[in-house]
Amino acid sequence: MVNSGKVTVRRSDDEQESNAPMMAVFGGMFALMLVFLLVVNIFSEQSMRERLKRGSEDGMYRIERLDGGKGFVIITFPQALRIVETGESVPLNSICEPNSPYRQYAERVYESDTDQFIFINLEGSIPLMAKARNCLMEMWPDRELLIGWIPADNEFLKSVLLDDIPMYIRDYAAEE
Repeated sequence: MVNSGKVTVRRSDDEQESNAPMMAVFGGMFALMLVFLLVVNIFSEQSMRERLKRGSEDGMYRIERLDGGKGFVIITFPQALRIVETGESVPLNSICEPNSPYRQYAERVYESDTDQFIFINLEGSIPLMAKARNCLMEMWPDRELLIGWIPADNEFLKSVLLDDIPMYIRDYAAEE
């Protein structure tokens, strides 16, 4: 007789029974991990929704800075500026009047040394921003004030509205 070289290995009943508890433990641990991940996902989704809600309320008019300060957004048009937080518009000739909404807003924002205005300058509105900046310098002649500005043409505004900000702007923002 010729041996074909096949070896038949049969596991004993003892070996099969010893693997069953290990598989049960593994299956139970896997099920517990799935439940744990589901619970973590539910709680993180809820907290994310709360942060987005808070961010959408403040983010329309306030930009957080890395040093803990805040930038409050003002949009400048050629003949008026608009305070985004309050929705008030101030004409060019009324910017620095004693009771103007701009001065009142500036007094509130610049109470903190780390807060500042961020001017979004539309086409043709640089002279208005300069007048608003000079008003701040008249209000606090001996104080160093921070301001920021963003030049925004009509194409940039369309990009923001369509959520299609050009990559070179996104790349620059990511570097900062």
